[in-house]
This record gives sequence, structure tokens and C-alpha cells, in this order.
Amino acid sequence: MNAITPLLTRRKLGIGANRASKRRVFFNLILITLVVAVLVLAQIFVVSMSRGIADKWAYLADGHLQLYLGPGQELPTHPNIDSIEEVGEVNALLYSPDKNQMVRVKGVESTYFSKRRLEQLSIRVGEASTSTLARIMISTTLADQLSVSLGDRLALMMVSNDAIRAQLCIIEALYDSGYRELDEQLIYCDLSFVKRLFGTGLASSWEILTENGRLNALKDDLERAGYLSTTWEEQNAALSTNLDTSRQAVLAVMVVVAILCGYFISELSAQMVEDDKARIATLHLIGADPRTVRTAYWRAVMAITAVSLTLGTLLGILCARLLPPVLAHLSARSYSALSFYLLDFPIRIPVLDISIIVSVLLLVSAISVHLSLKRVAAIEPLSCVRFD
Repeated sequence: MNAITPLLTRRKLGIGANRASKRRVFFNLILITLVVAVLVLAQIFVVSMSRGIADKWAYLADGHLQLYLGPGQELPTHPNIDSIEEVGEVNALLYSPDKNQMVRVKGVESTYFSKRRLEQLSIRVGEASTSTLARIMISTTLADQLSVSLGDRLALMMVSNDAIRAQLCIIEALYDSGYRELDEQLIYCDLSFVKRLFGTGLASSWEILTENGRLNALKDDLERAGYLSTTWEEQNAALSTNLDTSRQAVLAVMVVVAILCGYFISELSAQMVEDDKARIATLHLIGADPRTVRTAYWRAVMAITAVSLTLGTLLGILCARLLPPVLAHLSARSYSALSFYLLDFPIRIPVLDISIIVSVLLLVSAISVHLSLKRVAAIEPLSCVRFD
């Protein structure tokens, strides 16, 4: 009777079966594949956007590490340091003729916008001006809010360590990072400008860029060498916590949906048993072990599930790879409903998250299908008389 198991399994998979059986198998395979693809795509999108926001903040606002040099300390050298730039920051009120906005003024040198930083934003420079006013770069978002454009004049009321300085400036360039929350509060100017205004009262530091995977090791090495440094997560604890919480919350939702999908797969096995009640009764009548029949149906359902999981995962990843042009189109259309979302980010594949979702779905399916197939043993051999 052991030969019955592979025979039944092949028949339930549509191999050698009639057209109706093949259609049913194909329909269930497609349905499960689409559900898995949506789960994978949603998780990839959320993780990629979260990491994209983190990159914007690290490259444009705070660096991966902020280094504070003590008296007599030299700049560190370390193989994990990709670049190190001096910056100075003050808080300020930015005034246009009609409106004002609280901003963060960041003084940087000409080498600050390296290739890696330029990948995070686009810059539009105005025509050359003979004005002797200090030059600043603000975001297109801020320019729209203040109703100003390239070449317009703005007033800055800057505050640093209880010192207040007022300065008339001219907009030399506009930038757009794609992340509204950052663009609304950050403007750039020349480092020498804020140094001249505040001197030793300026809050200055050195921004270090590195790879995310080497960040903690670099920080530990610098601390052992006697340097004081903070990560961008420490500088923006609320933002970092929100990003992590969002990713974990979405993962939890995807896992719950995966569990429900696993329950649906158990219903597939129950339907198979219900459709084949007469055949199963006949097998029992000729002496087939109920465990053998149950194993055949379990293998058939799990084979469909495994194939669907594989296809769904690949389809979800493929759709994610095709997302950037779609997101760029949506960003270019400037839909107000999407204005507070980052739509410009590279796609990252969260292997661990996808593995968790797929593993949960597979495990729940295996258990629920096993439980649902217990009804096979309850089918009486003589019931085939009523169905044939």
C-alpha cells in the first residue's frame, strides 16, 4: 500500500488527473502565490523606505557619527572612516517678506557635498550674482512655504550659546532630498560665514561617514582611543525609535496575515478531502491505511504551498525591483497625499524579515493541514456506496 502515497500525491497535484482537478490546483497555486507576493512586497517597501529615511538623515543632517574633539586632539585615522568633514550649526528664524520659519542652519565647506551625499539630493543653482550678501541653500519645500525662489533675499535671526546674530542672506541654490520632514528644517551655508559671526561660541563638530555595518565597531574604537562621539540614532532617538517600531509593527501585521493564509491552506486540504470522500472510502474498503491516505493529501497540499511560497517570494522581490520608476513618477506628480512620504529610496531586500514571514506561513500551513486531515480517518468504508 505504500505505493498508493506517491500515486495519490501526483493525482492531487494534477499529474495524470482530469482537467477540472488541474484547474483547481492551478487556481489555488496562483491565489497563494499572489498573497505571498503582496506580503513580501509590502515588507520590502516598508523596510526600504525606513532605511532610506535613515540614510537621508545620516548623510545630510548628522553624519553616521558626530565627533567632538577635545583640547589638543588630532583628527582620528581609521580604515572604517570613509570621510570626515567639519560642520557648525545654529538654530535660527528664517524670515521672508510674508512668512517665517524655524530652521537649523548648517555651515559646511565646499567639499561637504561628496558623491555619496549628492546621491541623496538634487541641487539647482541660480545664476551668478555680484551681491556681497551671505549665500544660503534652502530646500524647494521651504522655498514654497516662504514663497521665495532663487536669488531672493531672506533674513536670518541666528542663536548660538546665548549669542544672537541677524543677517541678510541671498538664496544661491535650492535642494530637494525627497524627504519633507528634513527639507522643512535644514538649510546650508558656508562654514566660514557662521564661524565669523559666532567665533568660539559656535557649536562645531566633525561628521564622519562610514558603512552602517561598521558604525558600532568604529564608535567603540574611537571611544577606546579617547574620542567623544555620538551616532545619528543617538542624536535623533525619537526618529530612530519610530523607524524601528514601524518596521516591527508592519512585520507583525505580515506575520498575522501569513497565519491567516496558513489557515486558508488548511481549508484547501479540507476541500480536497470533501471532494474525494468516495475515493477515500473506496481506498479504506480495499484495506488502505488511513495514515497512508492522509500522508498523500498532506504532501500534495504542502507541495502546492512550497511552490506557491517560492513563486510568491520571487514575484514580490521582482515587483519591488520594478518599484523605483513607479515611485519616481508618483514623486514627480507631487500628490499632496504622498507629500509626507519618502518616495526616493533604494530597494533593500530584508532577508531575515522575508524568512520569518515565509517560515511562519509554512509552519502554520503544515500544522493546520495536518489537523484538518484527521477527518480522513473518520470516513467510513461503506460511505462509498452512497456516493458511487
